[in-house]
Amino acid sequence: MKGFRVYLLIAVLAALNVSVKAKYTETMDPNGLTKNAKTDYGLVDDRAKKNQSEVFQKAIDDLAEKGGGRLIVPKGTYRLAGVKLKSNIHLLIEAGTILKPYWPEGTKTVVFSMDAERPANKKKWTEKDEMAYIENVSIRGVGGPFIIDYSDRVRVKGGGVRGILTKMVKNFLIENMDVRDNYSVYCGITLTPQQTKHDSSKWPVSRSTDGKVRNCRIFNASPGYGLTQLHGAQSVHFEDIYADGGVTLRMETGAVGDKTAIYDITAKNVTNENGRCAVMFGPHSAMNGVVKVDGVVSKSSAYAVTMGKGGVKAAELKHNPDATDGIFAEGSYVKNIRVIFGKTAQIKTHAMMSIPEEYYDDLDLVWENKFFRGPSIGGVKDTVEGHYKIDIENVTLEGFKYNAKKPVLTAEDARPGKWAAEVKKWKEDHGK
Repeated sequence: MKGFRVYLLIAVLAALNVSVKAKYTETMDPNGLTKNAKTDYGLVDDRAKKNQSEVFQKAIDDLAEKGGGRLIVPKGTYRLAGVKLKSNIHLLIEAGTILKPYWPEGTKTVVFSMDAERPANKKKWTEKDEMAYIENVSIRGVGGPFIIDYSDRVRVKGGGVRGILTKMVKNFLIENMDVRDNYSVYCGITLTPQQTKHDSSKWPVSRSTDGKVRNCRIFNASPGYGLTQLHGAQSVHFEDIYADGGVTLRMETGAVGDKTAIYDITAKNVTNENGRCAVMFGPHSAMNGVVKVDGVVSKSSAYAVTMGKGGVKAAELKHNPDATDGIFAEGSYVKNIRVIFGKTAQIKTHAMMSIPEEYYDDLDLVWENKFFRGPSIGGVKDTVEGHYKIDIENVTLEGFKYNAKKPVLTAEDARPGKWAAEVKKWKEDHGK
């Protein structure tokens, strides 16, 4: 534990030196109340044999009753799910610790939740219940990343898992976390709003607010998901984030409900490898605010950045018949984008007419009959059609034979023809 205490001191000192760009303000007291989940609450390193969610929750609840503090989780392998943070709780997890979700087959679960407690019967919630939020919380690896691992699980219908879900929380930090995925449903970190019939614009908090996500990674992510998904966020900064597969910063604001939207989002150093893209803009019907991204790297992914027009979901129209295509606000940008060609990208079959025929033999249909593994297509995909504008600056492409001189691709750059017919022909030609 001596080495861990040294790492803890370093983490505290680093946290106190918060960048002026950070949305999170450090509130953790280095001399405040500190408890150890093992020595104070009986947490057992049993290689994740038993669900120990109650141990984690009791420790958090006890600290919260005393005004908050730090909970140290020593290195080990533990199983848990549905653990809810409370105000002024800082979860310090020793580097190398493995957390495996308690996750019965065919169900949906989340490992950690940053949200206020409310009555069990949602129909009886008052506006006061809905407005409740927690604040000044963090989950951080100390001395390096801790690991949330569900790589041993096979995707099944009805199943889904998130590492961390944030909702009604203000001033939060998620730092030094790895997620070991296996192409499962949902992103490792999901930020959401509070859906309500009330006007939440005057609430002090209406969604995940004033946060920072730093030094987080996911491996073997599904092409339909990735590291982060933003449905509801206000003033959140992302830095040094990485995804192997899927999308790293997925700003596809598709949650049903008219409170879905993100505002004042910033990101620095966003990397994607063997996936769909590093940064995705997909507003659906959300009227989003400004997003600023500086520093993107795409290695053997389909694109570095994708921007879609929107598209109102049928479920949203039932809820809100007046919903229209969403936007991102003027002033949004992505700059300093490096795109490296490779042949292990995740490519949606809809993009068939954008894949050079020379590479058809390199394609492999591997995910749900909807996605190929295949060659990178280009730098930036723009199908916004002028509906909103994201400024793109300084794109460099490396190793591309096709589209090497055109950093931004639109629908007009695809070959003429029907993608579905072309995919059918490819299947016939390749015995699929």
